[in-house]
Formats: sequence, structure tokens, C-alpha cells
Amino acid sequence: MTGNHRTPREFLAMELKRAREKAGMKPDEVAKAVYVSEGLIRSWEKGRRVPQPDHLDAVENLFGTDAFSGILRRLREELINAALPLEWMREWRQIEEGASSLLSFETNVVPGLFQTEGYAAAVFEMCKHLGDVGEMTAARLERQQLLTRDDPPTIVVLLSETILMNNIGGPAIMRAQLDHLVRLADERENVFVHLIPFTAGVCAGFIAPFVIASFDGSEVAYADHQLKAEIVEEAENVAILRRMFERFRAHALSQPDSIAMIRKAIEERWTP
Repeated sequence: MTGNHRTPREFLAMELKRAREKAGMKPDEVAKAVYVSEGLIRSWEKGRRVPQPDHLDAVENLFGTDAFSGILRRLREELINAALPLEWMREWRQIEEGASSLLSFETNVVPGLFQTEGYAAAVFEMCKHLGDVGEMTAARLERQQLLTRDDPPTIVVLLSETILMNNIGGPAIMRAQLDHLVRLADERENVFVHLIPFTAGVCAGFIAPFVIASFDGSEVAYADHQLKAEIVEEAENVAILRRMFERFRAHALSQPDSIAMIRKAIEERWTP
């Protein structure tokens, strides 16, 4: 966390570490005082995790209210909450670009790497509180350069059949998006697309989308839901997501059958 332009999350991390050092305390001492793990304290100070409001209150009480007067909690509430999703995405993009393989599970929308411009804009229109729709769409399209580089990662995508039914942007955008998805699966040797049909009993386990990135034997995950996105590095948690992915994949259709189902949806649902 160096340089002249820090994000709100990085600034909060720096201030937490500075306050601890000024108080002459070690991370394990702070951890015991606020009833969290030492690892979590270190994650806060490196900017990998953001403290919850009650933890920030405890930290401010520990170091003395005169030192902060609630500023840490206000920083989190007024600045970090808005900036956090985009910060996590920038960090995930760096991870994504270095991965040898990506295992993606999606419940409601086509994964960002495979989205057309119209589809991406329609998705971002629903979350425009995060920033400018045009800028976010352009960033998503730029991110897709990963697919066309000389050494692209292997990408295996599991999609709920729901994605074929959800109206994102209207019939024309949906038709173009599903056509694009079929072309990627047909033309790119590193892309594998599998649909999980409504009839699969495993659908009961669909809670939120996630992606697992692999690097020479190690793995990192990205989990997303309505309130926030999170990069998951703890081995035991990544292992849980990996088991979920393999279980879902066991119930998915083959790629040829998946492509046939996508084409059927185009003709029956999204063609006038």
C-alpha cells in the first residue's frame, strides 16, 4: 500500500496500523482485546479485509476516543462502502490475469468475461450506484482481452438454466448475448460452457456465484452477492467452494447438450 493515491480501504488499513503502533501494541494484543483472531487484525492492516462497524467501535475504544472520535467508522460508512466492490474487482482482475485456469459458477447472469457490451450495460444499469455505467461497461470489455491473449487460461463455466430465461436488457440484447456465448463455446478451445438444468436436484444448493482461480497448485476464489464481493484466500474456504463446484459440475450437461439448449432458448424465447 504505497504511492500517493490510496483508496479509502488502504487509508483505513494504514490508520489502523499507525494507531496500533502508536499505542505500543502488537497485533496479537489488539486481537485479544477486541475478541478477533490475530490473522484478522493483520488482514485489516494489509487492506485485505475491512473491519465491521462493531469491530471499529471496539478498536476506537481500545486506542482512546480522543484519537479518532468515530472517524474510522465514518470512513467505512461514507467512503469505503461505495468504493469496496470496485476495489475488490480491480484486485481480482490482477489475480484473474495471472491464473492458469478459472472455474466459474453463475446463477443469474452470464459471467462478465463472456458478456456483450449491451448485456454488460444492462447489468450495470441495475447497480449504477456503484459508479458510471459507461465506465464500468468499458472496464468489463477491456477485461475480456484475457480471452484473446496468446496464452489464455482454461475457463470452465457452470451456468444455471435460469440465465437463459432472465430478461437482461430485452429480447435483442438477450439474443445477441446467447449467440455470443455459443460462439465462444464453439470457437475457443480454452472455453467450456455447461448448463445445469432446472431439473437437477443440486439446484437447491445455488446460493451465490463464485469463481476459483488456479496458480500452479494454489487457488484463490472470488465470491459475490448482493451486498459485497470478497476475495477468498483461506485454504479451507477455497476448498469448500471447490467441492461445491465439482458437485455442481457432476449434475451439468455436456457442452454439446448445453449449446443445443442455449440455441433452443434463442429460438423459442428470444426470437420474435
